[in-house]
Amino acid sequence: MTDTLTIGNVEAPLNSYRRGAITTGKNFDGRSTEIPILVCRGKEEGPKLWLNGATHGDEPEGALSIFKTFEWLQHCLIKGTVVGVPAMNVPAFQAGKRGDPLDGFTYDMNRIYPGNPDGYPTERSAWAHWEAMKDNCDLQIAIHSGGEHSYLAHMIFASDNPRSLELAAAMGPQWDLVFRSGQGGNNPASKIGDSGKAGITIELGGNCRTLTNDFHEVADDLSSSYKNVLRHYDMIEGDPPEYVTEWRMGHQQALLAPASGMWVGAPDIPFETQIPKDTVLGCIYDLYGDIQSQVVAPEDGVVFGLRSRPSVLAGEWCCFFGIIDEVRSDLLSR
Repeated sequence: MTDTLTIGNVEAPLNSYRRGAITTGKNFDGRSTEIPILVCRGKEEGPKLWLNGATHGDEPEGALSIFKTFEWLQHCLIKGTVVGVPAMNVPAFQAGKRGDPLDGFTYDMNRIYPGNPDGYPTERSAWAHWEAMKDNCDLQIAIHSGGEHSYLAHMIFASDNPRSLELAAAMGPQWDLVFRSGQGGNNPASKIGDSGKAGITIELGGNCRTLTNDFHEVADDLSSSYKNVLRHYDMIEGDPPEYVTEWRMGHQQALLAPASGMWVGAPDIPFETQIPKDTVLGCIYDLYGDIQSQVVAPEDGVVFGLRSRPSVLAGEWCCFFGIIDEVRSDLLSR
């Protein structure tokens, strides 16, 4: 029995902060290809929380929020372990693209996880991450955003088990939209959820909000939510955690462009706020300035994602729309 926790090439005793990596393979020159990780352990054993950023390489909010979190975390973690993975998909992050441009077969890591040790390049990276995480994780937060094409507001997709719903509730008062993601999905949250542990995917941000102060606001919002989670699980001391009293739960519907052209969102469309059926969400213009079609709310619901890239082809998505099926107040077990 040892007090040292080994993850990748990191060996972290109690009350320590370490940096290292998960090895994924070898490069052309024989050097290891790696996923960088940060590991912070408290003075006592406790839950193991993984913060997984940049499964999609054009979504940097996870990385910045993890950097900000570890600035304060190493000074106040008293129990348990936090593992920060700023970029799960390093080649995609280097390219600033959703997936690895050099992998034409398994481009999207969030659709093929946990991968395959003998598979295509992205599958091998996913497998190495899974092997490092699966037995060393109790709580998993996968951090996503709208990337280069959209903006996504506070939204949680939670594996459909009590532990995952509790973790979603622990994110804090700004996260009252919680949709079940079901079991069996090929992404980190679903795989952790399938094992009976707590796995959630959160959405906040987009490249349209990575300029100056906006980028910091989004990252600070995320970091404060992780702090609320740590307080909920008694991993840090300080003020008590904050919660909403009710959570809106339902399902999403992707609203696709009926025509090709220039997408222009309607002014003053609110995010995360209930709007009525048939509300106009945006218009698509041709290059003569004529409106070719409109995108409208299919029923009463909430906008939590909206396209920020104006050019659009028929069939590409314009809006992520949430339809509320129930309101619950019982997600917390304590």
